[in-house]
Amino acid sequence: MPIKFVIKILVDMKTISILLFLLNTYGFAYNAVLYNGAGASSHDKYIALTIAGIVNRDSAQLYLLNVYETWSYNKTDEIWRDLYRSRGDVIFDSVASISQLIEKFRPFIKGGITYDGNRYFSNFSGQYFKWQGEYASLIGGLTDRIPVTTASAAQYNINIDDSVLIVDSFDNDSPLWVSGKLELQSHSWNASGLTEEQRYLILLNWGVQNLLPRCNPSKFYIREITDFTIQQKMFQVNLAGTDGLDLNSMPSVRADVIEAILEFLHSKNPNSIFHIYGWIHPEPMVQWFALFGSSFHETLLGNLSWHSAFPVDERLYIPKSTVRSDTSHVRDKYYLIFIGTEGDASNWNIGFQSGAWLSSARGEVPVGWGWNLHLMELCPFIASYYYDSATPNDGFLTVTSPLGYAYPDLWSDDVWGSAVDTTIYLMNKFNIKNFYGYKHYAPNGLIVFRGKTISNSFNFNRYGQFQNAVDAQLTFVFDPLLQTQRANTTYGTLIFNHVNDGSFYGDASNLPDMANRILNAIRTKPKPFFLLAGYQRFRQDEFSSRADPSSVDINLPRLKELVNLLKNDALIGQNIEVVTPEYFSVLLRKSLGLSNVDETIIATDDFKLFQNYPNPFNPSTTVRFNLEEKTFIKLRVYNVIGEEVAVLVNDEFEAGIHEAQWDAEQFSSGIYFINLTAGGVTKNIKALLIK
Repeated sequence: MPIKFVIKILVDMKTISILLFLLNTYGFAYNAVLYNGAGASSHDKYIALTIAGIVNRDSAQLYLLNVYETWSYNKTDEIWRDLYRSRGDVIFDSVASISQLIEKFRPFIKGGITYDGNRYFSNFSGQYFKWQGEYASLIGGLTDRIPVTTASAAQYNINIDDSVLIVDSFDNDSPLWVSGKLELQSHSWNASGLTEEQRYLILLNWGVQNLLPRCNPSKFYIREITDFTIQQKMFQVNLAGTDGLDLNSMPSVRADVIEAILEFLHSKNPNSIFHIYGWIHPEPMVQWFALFGSSFHETLLGNLSWHSAFPVDERLYIPKSTVRSDTSHVRDKYYLIFIGTEGDASNWNIGFQSGAWLSSARGEVPVGWGWNLHLMELCPFIASYYYDSATPNDGFLTVTSPLGYAYPDLWSDDVWGSAVDTTIYLMNKFNIKNFYGYKHYAPNGLIVFRGKTISNSFNFNRYGQFQNAVDAQLTFVFDPLLQTQRANTTYGTLIFNHVNDGSFYGDASNLPDMANRILNAIRTKPKPFFLLAGYQRFRQDEFSSRADPSSVDINLPRLKELVNLLKNDALIGQNIEVVTPEYFSVLLRKSLGLSNVDETIIATDDFKLFQNYPNPFNPSTTVRFNLEEKTFIKLRVYNVIGEEVAVLVNDEFEAGIHEAQWDAEQFSSGIYFINLTAGGVTKNIKALLIK
């Protein structure tokens, strides 16, 4: 056979192999189902949430629209849908009825769990939920069944068994047969003469004894059930006190249930943090939770099962607001910072920072955005979007810790080491080393609740020990024990406090008044001076229609107006500079003469080629790589038939993180392979150019 013909066959086979690989692993589209639950009944929403939790375990297959949307920004589901289409190449097959949804995923559904749809419970005014419906969802998630009433089971042709088998998929507790019909009068929670709370608590206590040991031993959900609860096979209760701050507003019979769960989970995680999701009233109970070795995450919204299951290639996360210490100089200025609140909460992390991230004015004024890094890692598509769409004026910090809404000074010694290690890992992954932490919820400053002390103030010796152990560069706090607007290094770490000076959830309803408050705080101070000028709730541009309006809310156009008022002050305006947390941190450390001033980039410790960003891109993209040692490298681009089309780098580099740009203006749309060769080792990533 002629050599030329053999080579042609081999090239053709290579082309076919590459095309098959792309079809199978990368694909030209990501196909999924979208269910629009607008106007759906609570019965149908329980079904949709449960199906999503089941089918999104191994991969993202079902996206929910208007089933359980975050309260803080009511376009959250719609905008993420559009971003998954444009950035994730997702093609949604939309369905609008539960019957269609069930048919789409019938092979995943083993049957149903029936419940009495007329049984309601309320923890507080305005909240009503079907407690049997939630429990049918919980059991359904553990057995791959959906919650249905007897009537809807017949309507949708869903098989109902008298008993269903719960198998422990975590730590091999013995299988357990439970009833598939929660509405039966023979169950103790359906006994006559009981209040709804008594009925619900009987069911919960039965669940603590029987279901909890067979649920996820490291995660727990409190409040309204979600698809994420079901996906992760968490135990769930829907309990709360009032929305005030008094811990004793939580009735003792409810606290008994929660305490039993906390003690069980601590026993299952004796040397590591466990995670609690949902929400709790009263909020000071978050501190109580921490004393059992937990971290908390506000997650009252749907689609976390989708966000956490959607595949994203490994990549490098470096904020565009990263600053270099060697090019940052302290001058005779008033350095001001504005920080957005609620960084611990999914309503802000997932909800586009209550819509403020989508503002037309974002990037015009330096700000600090708070993030929950645990949620960032859980949802890599979301993290990638924020990092890629950020501007140099979008500073990043972690609230209240990388592990979530957590209090390190309250963690006991048994979980301490694990908490330190996990915190460092998240800080390194997301290249964020500045914190915002706060405690301010105990009545009269201190309360003992069920034998545990809850305080408005940190145990600063222990808090400082933790912050030092994780090498936090700067920790902003709100604490009544420290001087306001002053740097403090007494506890072995750099802390900057602001308290009782109008800067914490300050009134932003009148911008001239707000500007005067800030100007009065700095007029007589010697320069350089550092001021946390506002810890505010940033909200969407359409300000008058925002959810839950408050005087502490401010949108970015109004913030820009405020900054202009400050800079136009005749006496000191020319000396005011608004900065990001990264810049504030580096300059403050320099002004204090601290020796461990460093860049916010934290290098990884091995040879890596990170996913290019943005991806898809048009017409240019950034490629970052990390080298363990000084090495000669080649960074090349190939098309889908294996032809080299560009050489981005052909040179020697020192150890560390480097980046290269690929301007593909003259190339046609399509899939390309970026290849890094160093010391005989090769790494490859896929890049998608769309014009």
